[in-house]
Amino acid sequence: MGQIIWINGLAGAGKTTTAKALCAKLEELHAKGELKSKGVIYTDGDDFREVFEHSFGYSKEARINLTRKKIALCVALAKQGFCVVHTAISLFNECYQHNREVCQKNHLKYIEIYIKCPTEVLEKRDQKGLYSKAKAGLQKDVVGVDITFDEPKAHLVLDGTNSTETNVANILEFLITLKN
Repeated sequence: MGQIIWINGLAGAGKTTTAKALCAKLEELHAKGELKSKGVIYTDGDDFREVFEHSFGYSKEARINLTRKKIALCVALAKQGFCVVHTAISLFNECYQHNREVCQKNHLKYIEIYIKCPTEVLEKRDQKGLYSKAKAGLQKDVVGVDITFDEPKAHLVLDGTNSTETNVANILEFLITLKN
């Protein structure tokens, strides 16, 4: 059986950068036979909106529905024996609980990682212009500005101000402790 590593945090926390670096390390472990899976697959929450042609809105209900679609795909891949690394904002306690329940029901290892980052750092990194547009009143439904974010009770919490290398090392160390 595979596993799902679900990395969440607000926009700009470093989810994608961390996940891509983690996948590279996991692929190295897989090549050495140290990661028991068919391989590593990375999926990103933003890509789902493109795949579904932006058919999901940004309301709480729409975001929860989209998260259910994301975990369903991750579960399907993990059931085939892959190690799936997924990045998403996630947002709500309903999402976190649903993910845990569906993975438990399918006998899959589910590891939730939260990258916690101070608001001022997120605003400085603002690659998509979300925070600046929201503060200027040009964009609505921005998590952390006008949408409340339920901070997850993740298996591992990382400091979003750490280097990518440090956070990846912390994840790998955590994964090793799970094996023991």
